[in-house]
Amino acid sequence: MIEAIAWSALATATLLVGMGLAYGDVISLRGTGLIMAFGAGAIISAVSYQLVLPAAIATAVDPLPLAVAMAAGALTFYGADRWVDGLGGEDRLDFEGAQAGGSGMGILLGSLLDGVPESLVLGLSFAHASSVSFAFVFAVAISNIPQGLGGTAGMLAAGWPRPRITGLWIAVCVLSVAAAIGGFALGTLVPGANGTQLDSFAAGALLVMLADSMIPEAFQHGGRETGLALVLGFGTAVVVGLLELA
Repeated sequence: MIEAIAWSALATATLLVGMGLAYGDVISLRGTGLIMAFGAGAIISAVSYQLVLPAAIATAVDPLPLAVAMAAGALTFYGADRWVDGLGGEDRLDFEGAQAGGSGMGILLGSLLDGVPESLVLGLSFAHASSVSFAFVFAVAISNIPQGLGGTAGMLAAGWPRPRITGLWIAVCVLSVAAAIGGFALGTLVPGANGTQLDSFAAGALLVMLADSMIPEAFQHGGRETGLALVLGFGTAVVVGLLELA
């Protein structure tokens, strides 16, 4: 469990790196959009090769459980996201200050919701293996930087004081680590827990999160090069995964 906590904390702490970059005002909105596209590409790679592909190989005889788990993850995130939107967290990643019309609790819950699937996978991986995929940790860590950067930029534009913003991101980090602990507990304490199906569940949730939160903001602000940045992020994560296998 100590390893699960450590890796989850490492991957989640990059939210604070993004926050610090926003505080320093060293990256433009366009640059933030391109970084977010890079992070989205890295997560797509992780979903494809670290979650879905191993699950597909393991369930090649009967792929139906994988499909059902992915659909369940997608629908669960969609429903939870709709609920969070109703609480005022719809614009949690807006770069230009739309958070002013939301609520602190909604934005906190929404930011946590975006990170729960990754944290569960990190915790679950240690319940079924002695090590975690560095490629997956890399993808999560990279994707968290633009989330912290873009979300903080928007909160600053909305007039949020820095202590409040810092407290929110620290809370998200702590709760994400708690989610990793929950994933580890689920994998070790629940007899029927199936790592393959839970990975597929997380994959479905992550894809909906990308389409709903990260990719629209990236394209809105990143300009015509957004697609190139996304492919670069995907390719970089693939290379990291191949180096891990070498």
